[in-house]
Order: sequence, then structure tokens, then C-alpha cells
Amino acid sequence: MNDRFRSALLGTALGDAWGYPYENEDDPQCTPLPEKLVVSDDTLMTLALSSAMRRIDQDDLDRDKGMAVIGEKFLDYYQDPDYERSSGTATTESLDRLEDLGTNHWEACSSHSNGAAAIMRASASALLAPSDQGVGWSVLQAIITHDSDLARAAAATMATVMLAPRGSNLFDIAEGLAGDSHFDHDVLLSDQEKSEILKSINSAAIRKLQGPAVPLTEIYARLREVRKFLTPHLKDGNFEELYAHRNKFAKIFGKSYDAASCTASALLLAQLYLDHKDQYAPHDFLHVAVSWPGNRNTRAAVTGAMIGAHLKSADLWEQDCSYVFEDRYNEAIHTGRWKGFKKTRPAADAR
Repeated sequence: MNDRFRSALLGTALGDAWGYPYENEDDPQCTPLPEKLVVSDDTLMTLALSSAMRRIDQDDLDRDKGMAVIGEKFLDYYQDPDYERSSGTATTESLDRLEDLGTNHWEACSSHSNGAAAIMRASASALLAPSDQGVGWSVLQAIITHDSDLARAAAATMATVMLAPRGSNLFDIAEGLAGDSHFDHDVLLSDQEKSEILKSINSAAIRKLQGPAVPLTEIYARLREVRKFLTPHLKDGNFEELYAHRNKFAKIFGKSYDAASCTASALLLAQLYLDHKDQYAPHDFLHVAVSWPGNRNTRAAVTGAMIGAHLKSADLWEQDCSYVFEDRYNEAIHTGRWKGFKKTRPAADAR
């Protein structure tokens, strides 16, 4: 499972670093891979969570002790000089409260946002936990900063997609949350929590779409229609269709600022890669994720995580080219092991 996480982490970092320079541009003329690969909060919080998950797994920690460790690692990241790399307002407000209240009060810190940060780091919680806890830790880690119905539902969906056997149809996994073995047999989430997540998928509304707000179930139906439309074009080598309709797709699925629309867009791109992996490279779909309007780097990071979890080997990311990140993060991104942040930013009571 660690090798699978290593592939997902490299996909996360590559998508993140690709989209980071363009995240505040409304309509860039082109979005080539930057010469210097600089990662943002998407990768940094994934590294923080990976440290926590390794400790949780090693020490077989229960829910309360495990969440305290996750909180500690998030605070290590919050107190690091590199924290100021596009961390969202919801995350900052929540970690500020966590710093003030302490990690034992993690449930009281969330800003209750639907933001995509709830899922951008979930590869670590899904893939580094025991198989009967990956969904639970993915949902629980989201609660610290983004405790909302949609955030929980998206985090659970993201985890089951990451944990699905290679070769799975990711749409079937996402739509089949009720009945998924990883979801049903998760030992961290209560039956009530699982019931509420399933209810949210059918009722919690995704807004900022063209037309009325809709639940995730409707978004999944739209994904299937778009996949059906794009498949013959991709088979014929007409990859440009993915770029030509980017504004329309953003209206159909949203711009990926919220966890649900980001999950949906990444799900589509990851499945399209898996459908056509003999014709295209995984990087091609990261570039599409960056080129679509909205939350470019997080969409690309989540797409990279999903694709990475389903590659036969992490080496496929670097089959034709090696990617070098900043010295501080390069080894961790390639090995999946992070040594930790530096607590040099003063704590809240000293500022």
C-alpha cells in the first residue's frame, strides 16, 4: 500500500506544482509545465497527514488519539514558514482555532466549509491506513478544517476511489458507496455517520453550477454523459475536445473550489485516462485539469492522486522525464516519506 501512496503522492505533487503558478489567473493563454516545480498547500498538507498516518498505523491508535496526532501534524505545518502557500481561509481559521483550543478539541475547530482542501490530502489517509480504516480517517481528517455534509461525502468518495482495486471503473465505485466494502466495513465511522454521508450524496446541494444546485448523484449522471461524449474523440486521437469545452464543463461540474465538484472533475479525468491509457500519458490529463477554469492546482493535484493510485507503478509518472521538486521536498515526494516540518513560525499566543 505504501507503493500505491508513493504513486498517488507524486501525482498530487506534480498536479499541484503544475497548477500553482496559474491558480489566480482567470484565463491564461497557455499553461505549460513550469520549469521550477514549487508545491503548495495541497502537497504540504498531504505530507503532514502522511506523517500522522504512519504514526497511527505503527502505534495502532484509536480514533481520539489518532485525531490528536493528525491535529499535531497539521499544527506543525501551520507553524512552518512555508505555510503561506495558498492555504485557504477556511483552513487558516480552523488551524488557528486548533492552535488556541488544543488538539483534543479538534471537532470544535472547523469552519464548516465545503472547500476542496477536505479531499486534496486524502490520499494519505486512505492509502496509509489499515484497509478497514481508510475511509474513516479520510472523513475524520476533513472534519478538522472542513466539517460539512458535502465535505464528508466527498472525502468518503475520494477514499473509496483511491482504495478501489486497480482496473476498477471509478464511476461505479463513486456511485456505489453504499455497498462498497471499504465503506461498509470501516471500523472508525459509526453507522449513524455512514448513514448521514449516504444521505448527503443524495441531498446535499452543489452550487455555483449552470442552472439549479444539484446533489452528487446528479453530477455523477452528468459525468457519464460527458464520458460518453468524449470517448469517441479520444479514441480517434482528438484530445483537443477536452480543452475546447473547458468552460462548458466548468458549468456542468463546477470550478472545483468545493470538495464535491473537485472530486467530480478529477473523477472524470482519472477515468478518461484509465479508459485510454494505451494512447495517452497520465500527464496529459493533469494538463487538462490545470487548463480548466477555477481551482486549477487542487483539481490537478486530486486528479494526480486518483490516477497515481491506479497506476501499475509510480515509475510510469517518470517514464519519459524525471521531475525534480524543491530540495526540501523532492526526496519525500519521490519516496513517500516525510521527515517533518520546522516549527519556526511563532504560535498564536506569541504573535
